[in-house]
Amino acid sequence: MRTVTGRMLGFFLLLLGAWGGIVAYVGPLFDYRMGTGSAWQWTTANAELHAAPGAAVVLGGLLLLVASPRAIARLGAVLALLGGLWFVVGPLFASLWLGSGAETQVASTTLSDTLRPLGYHYGTGALIIAAAAYAWASCAAYVRVTPYPGAGANRGGADIEDSRLSTMLGND
Repeated sequence: MRTVTGRMLGFFLLLLGAWGGIVAYVGPLFDYRMGTGSAWQWTTANAELHAAPGAAVVLGGLLLLVASPRAIARLGAVLALLGGLWFVVGPLFASLWLGSGAETQVASTTLSDTLRPLGYHYGTGALIIAAAAYAWASCAAYVRVTPYPGAGANRGGADIEDSRLSTMLGND
């Protein structure tokens, strides 16, 4: 899938994956944080909810950028799709294995606190899912259809065969 669309989608996924993977580490530098951690603090929550899905999306974007066979491009799209799904679903279930260290935000009092999960998880994941699904579908759109050997310009008696078939089926 070496089209301009495929390359642009790969680059877009690469940027989104990099943002999703690094936002937990650089966000606190400019007061954009979900938890109470400091900048560049390596925690299990950051690794499982940001770095791992971000790496999957970045790898998927790279595969879309350089993929020549459709199978590799589709693999990249699926990797990005799974990473995007984890950005959306991971924070919802993270408290099951992370306990109190999970980045869950139940309620907030300001608009910036309300919108922060969109930039960290949900909005980023939704954009990744949309772009990866479009990339996956565009990989499928490039399948070349080989016509049936009897089809085409040399269908001399095809009309007669079609009329006999419709007569046999009672579709007069």
